[in-house]
Amino acid sequence: MDKRDFLQLLLEKGAVRMAQHEKDFFVFKSGRRSPNMINLRGMTDGESLEGLKKSYADRIKQLLDEGKIEDFDFIFGPAYAGISIACLACEGLYELHGLNKRYLYDRKESKGYGDKAMDDAIVGAGHFTPGAKILMVDDVITTGSTKTDAMKKLGALGEHKIVGLVLAVDRQERLGDAERAEEKSATEQLEDAGVKVFPILTMKDIFSIMNEYLDLQDKINWIEYYRKYGAVKLG
Repeated sequence: MDKRDFLQLLLEKGAVRMAQHEKDFFVFKSGRRSPNMINLRGMTDGESLEGLKKSYADRIKQLLDEGKIEDFDFIFGPAYAGISIACLACEGLYELHGLNKRYLYDRKESKGYGDKAMDDAIVGAGHFTPGAKILMVDDVITTGSTKTDAMKKLGALGEHKIVGLVLAVDRQERLGDAERAEEKSATEQLEDAGVKVFPILTMKDIFSIMNEYLDLQDKINWIEYYRKYGAVKLG
């Protein structure tokens, strides 16, 4: 599935949403008001899951083949959105490419019953051995806080190496809030910490592909938002 096909799936399933009028803009946790929203959490039907499985598996296999990421032992998905993605990526790698990997995910709250020693904070930790290599997956990156918090939890496992982070979409926004934009994006901050980020799509990709279909006001809204907050320029 190439970038256009993946974007078409996101559009058909309502995972890419747009608002033309400012009163309808989407308000982020940062307080920023955006003319577009990327949200994969509504992709719960079989067709969506099949598309996500193939897209993530193919992207990961491509990165391995090109030597952009090291081979790894586990796929880790931060709760909550990353959990299903990690499962789908594991299944897709095995089904489509014959690669058998295990998945991990973190708990929002520690387990208080059963065999707590096995997976108190990280589900799947019972198979972990020191020195293991981990590939992270998630849906979207805006501020990167979810990824940073999850990486801290992984520290409880012991010695390990994160070989990269694969995303559906990188919003390519600079860190900050509605009033200010810092110099670096969330992606740049993670890469400074040694974690390479590999999106299937970037917002620049999305704007480029959709450019011929967007009306003038939509284009103005997107360009203005990224002029103010973007790590890249659109248009």
